[in-house]
Amino acid sequence: MENQTTQANGLPIPVSKIKEGFNYRRRYDPAKMTSLQASIKAQGLIQPVVVRKLDDDGYQLIAGGRRYRAYVAEFGEQSEIPAIVRVLTDAEATAAMIAENNEREDPSVIEDAEGAARMLGLCKGDREEAARRLGWSRNKLDRRLAIMNAIDEVRNAYLEDKILVGHVEILASLRKDVQGKVIGAILSAPNTPTVEQLKAMAEQALLSLEAAIFDRADCNGCQYNTGYQQSMFETSFEGSRCTNKECFVQKTEQELEKRRDALTESYQVVRIVRPGDDKTVLPLRAEGPRGVGENQALACRTCADFGACVSAVPEKLGNVYKDVCFNKTCNDEKVAAHAKTLKQEQAGTSDAASNAQTQQAAPRPGESPQGKTASVKAETPASAPSPTKAPAANSVRSAVVEYREGIWRAIFSRAATKLTPVQSRALLVALTLNRSSDLDGRAASVAISEALGVDDIKATSDSKGLLTALLGLEQQQLASALQLLPANVSKTMPIREITAYLDVLDVRIENFWKLNENFLNILTKVEIDAVCTEIGLADAAGKHYDKLKNGSKADLVKGILKVEGFEYVGAIPALMRWNAA
Repeated sequence: MENQTTQANGLPIPVSKIKEGFNYRRRYDPAKMTSLQASIKAQGLIQPVVVRKLDDDGYQLIAGGRRYRAYVAEFGEQSEIPAIVRVLTDAEATAAMIAENNEREDPSVIEDAEGAARMLGLCKGDREEAARRLGWSRNKLDRRLAIMNAIDEVRNAYLEDKILVGHVEILASLRKDVQGKVIGAILSAPNTPTVEQLKAMAEQALLSLEAAIFDRADCNGCQYNTGYQQSMFETSFEGSRCTNKECFVQKTEQELEKRRDALTESYQVVRIVRPGDDKTVLPLRAEGPRGVGENQALACRTCADFGACVSAVPEKLGNVYKDVCFNKTCNDEKVAAHAKTLKQEQAGTSDAASNAQTQQAAPRPGESPQGKTASVKAETPASAPSPTKAPAANSVRSAVVEYREGIWRAIFSRAATKLTPVQSRALLVALTLNRSSDLDGRAASVAISEALGVDDIKATSDSKGLLTALLGLEQQQLASALQLLPANVSKTMPIREITAYLDVLDVRIENFWKLNENFLNILTKVEIDAVCTEIGLADAAGKHYDKLKNGSKADLVKGILKVEGFEYVGAIPALMRWNAA
């Protein structure tokens, strides 16, 4: 009880160990901050801040940004601050942060939008889930996310109370180069237009036929094609516009969907990305500031969250972006792991060079330092490339999961009948002791009867009759029956149990399966390319591979299964190996 009370009142944590950077608040009222600092000086910190533990023995500030800043300003960087330590995921921390800010001092819609965008990224683009976690309506979430396209000048004008949130939402729907001209016109005008006035003018701007991404052939003679311009947009928009908003929006959406659909054969995930979705999509890179490493990048290409997107953001409308990741949390982990590996490699190289210099400086027994003439170079042993890793089981597409689990179960049944007597008996005992409910007696009975050429030995549920029938079998027949028992397990037996037994028994998938058309047809073109690169099939196909890859999926599948000189037996991609799943 004492520990709980202490935690509720806050644990003293060194300010130097707390990192900001997670809280999305950027604007703090100076007068209110001064008042809060005076209150903390007089009474202390009545309400502890909320932090979460980090891997480096530090803490991350989740809630209480104003209190934290006022406390540090009053007591300094070397002080300790009362804090409640919680174990939170990124999504939980974001929800707690936004809820805490709304309950205390209302954040600006700009800050709300940035927090919402972060939450959407953690929810892998699922807007319904993001709204639920934030406790918002879907409409509020969509409106806040739409603001993420607003340029700094627009955001600053709102923060300075020069325009309303309605103005921001409208301006955010325009191209960024246009936003700058429009906000300049608004701020220099004698009277700020109302939200409705700006909306009417913006709708004209948004329907510029010259900026349309769809085929405009039918628009040339259309009665809704006009050159009329609102005065505020005179310098920004010239040429034809459409006055039929419904038709314009419908054609734009149809074109976006057309471009998306053209990518579905090649990628696992293809989305139309709208303003506010920027945190949900990340470019997948092998190297660079956000690199995950060559091997991991190849493995990621078979992940269920790998794909492409079509932009619905005004200034990038219709643009296609390929090779992207839609799982921010996983991508962050892979980037951090690669950065850690690079750091360790650099440290190892430095140590090797230092050791070499030490060896060069140290004279051999009986040799003076002056007698050394041969220089010793620092040598770092070449490390063998890491094998390609398959994505985690929960990151594999459901169609691939269903296929490979079916193959693994079939291999288990076949392999179990070919085990040595010792292995077979051991497996049977393990199943009986640990998974007895998964032994399929009916299936085993049918298999045994067919194998021995006898009548159904379990045609009756009478125990006396069943034992009598079994006692009538010869010793060899009984041995065969025992061999078949562990091969027959229920279809509902967890796949992790199947693969565990296969792994322990050292069953090799290459003895039962090889690359085939059924498997390849399930994959996208990107997944096929990743598999071919991994197992060396792309190199074996030589100069013909690029042509195959750039053609239809049907031609790609057909072509790569006929590469002369390639040994298909034993060429197993990590995606199909149970010990890599």
